[in-house]
Amino acid sequence: MKTNNLQILMPVHNEADNIEKKITKINKILKKKIKFSFLICEDGSRDKTLKVLTKLKKKFNLKIISKKEKQGYSKAVMSGIKKASADYLLIMDSDGQCDPKQIFKFWNLRNNGDIIAGYRIKRRDFLYRKFFSDFAKFVYRVFFKVSLKDPSFAFSLIKSRVYKSLINFTPSMPDGFFWEYNARASHKGYKILEVGIQHKKRRFGNTKIFHFWALPSIALINLIGMIKIKFDLINK
Repeated sequence: MKTNNLQILMPVHNEADNIEKKITKINKILKKKIKFSFLICEDGSRDKTLKVLTKLKKKFNLKIISKKEKQGYSKAVMSGIKKASADYLLIMDSDGQCDPKQIFKFWNLRNNGDIIAGYRIKRRDFLYRKFFSDFAKFVYRVFFKVSLKDPSFAFSLIKSRVYKSLINFTPSMPDGFFWEYNARASHKGYKILEVGIQHKKRRFGNTKIFHFWALPSIALINLIGMIKIKFDLINK
C-alpha cells in the first residue's frame, strides 16, 4: 500500500558503469510498494554518467542536479537536500554495496525516529579504513556527545521537517557529510534511530576509497572540520 512519498537522493561522480544497474534495480524492487522518485546529484563527472542519467530520465521518475565541476561529496549531497520535496528523503550511495531491498528496513521504521541511520553489520572495507573510522568515531563522541555505530555510513532516511531545517550551513567536512549532519541533527534534539545493514564489496565501477598514503591529510582535514562544526554549534 502506498502511503507517504519518498525521494531517493544519490550523489554520483564517474558512475557511468554502475548507475543504470543501480537505478533499474531500485525501481524494480520498490515500484509496487512505495511511491517514490529519484533525485540524482551529478557532481561534475568526466565520463558518460550525465548521458546515462539523461537517458534514464525518460524511463523513470528522476530529477538530475548536475554540476559542471566537481563540488565534492558533501556539497553534492547538500545541493540535493536543498531541492528535495518529499515527505521522506533517503540518501544512499550509487556504488552497489548495499542491497536496495534493505530500503524497506528504513521505510518500516520511518515513524520511529527523525533520522533512521544505517550502520554496516559486517563492514567490507580495507582494514586501514576501518581503523581510521574507529579512531574518528572516538573523537566524534568526545566532540559532539553523539554515539553512533557508523556515523559515516551513507544510508539514511530523513523526515522532511528535519532536512528542511538543516539546509542553512556550508559543509565543513568535504567527504564527511553524515558525520556533520548527524552531529547537527542531534544538537537540534532530533531522534536518530540506527538500523543494521548488510554491506558488500563493490561490483561495478571504480572505488572512491582513499589510499593509505592519504590518511594523514584526510585525518587532518576531518579534524579541522570537526573543530569548525563544534565552534559553530557552540555559537548557536
